Amino acid sequence: MLGYAGKNTQLDKDKRHELLDLLSQGAAADSSAWQIFWQDILGEATRGKGKDMETLAAIFEEGVSEITSTNLEAKDFISTWIREVIRVAKSRGVEQAEFSELLLTRQFSKRLGQRDSARPQTSDTREKILAAALEIFSAKGFHGTTVDEIAERAALGKGTVYRHFHSKKGLFSELIRLKVAELEETVQGAIDPRADVLDIIETYLSIYFSFFDRNRDLYKVLIQEQSDFGAEVKALYIGNILKKVPLLKRKIFLGARSGHLKQMDFHTVFYGVMGFIDGVMQKWLASETDYSLVDEIPTVTETIFYGFVNLEPSEISRKIKSGS
Repeated sequence: MLGYAGKNTQLDKDKRHELLDLLSQGAAADSSAWQIFWQDILGEATRGKGKDMETLAAIFEEGVSEITSTNLEAKDFISTWIREVIRVAKSRGVEQAEFSELLLTRQFSKRLGQRDSARPQTSDTREKILAAALEIFSAKGFHGTTVDEIAERAALGKGTVYRHFHSKKGLFSELIRLKVAELEETVQGAIDPRADVLDIIETYLSIYFSFFDRNRDLYKVLIQEQSDFGAEVKALYIGNILKKVPLLKRKIFLGARSGHLKQMDFHTVFYGVMGFIDGVMQKWLASETDYSLVDEIPTVTETIFYGFVNLEPSEISRKIKSGS
């Protein structure tokens, strides 16, 4: 005897052969032979409906695995096997509906597990596609890039790319949206509300420059596609940045009210500064010298805060009028 009861829920080699032999006989199989088969597994006495049900479910899966691994007529064999397992479950007092639900649940869980292990996780696949798309878009531009090239770079099938993104434009838009969301997350919570307004502006600049320093290809894509997507993209990331700067707006308002800052329209200044920053970044992108965009922060902050003329306003006016 094999002593399965309470110890093992797997069929050894002899039991597998015995099972296939019984199934091949179909309705002609001797009932006493089936009784011996189950006795070795479940034992003489009823072990309890719960334990019997779990054991039967595990043995059922073992049987299905053995049947499908052979070159036999699996459909007929499995039908016979299902009827036999349910018959034994009923004879041992296992509730049929509950047992059927358990069998189905285990089978579906097993299939889902096999599917997930046979291919990359969805999130991993999307990341591979997005990374490949950014690389190709940066090198060849949106219109010069094909989905085939993105799929090849990601080492995936073209159909896989289309399952995750319905079109090339959809892929491009999602890439930009996710990158903007990443920038937003970096900005959020990075500002100390107790800091001085100039410190807050410098922190924003540092975050912004550091982000694009790490995402040079992204900025290259934004510049390349300005004619088709520029307005849409800039509205997206500038608009979202504006949503994240209520603290900065309030600090500037308070600074202007106290006289420490000039009274100026916030949005006019904001878009003007963003245009200046955009110019600095384009210079960085076009430069043949490999340097960090973060290195530009001191010059940018000095220009924004104090301008680039080393004179008092009254002295500037006097010199202009005198022509000197």
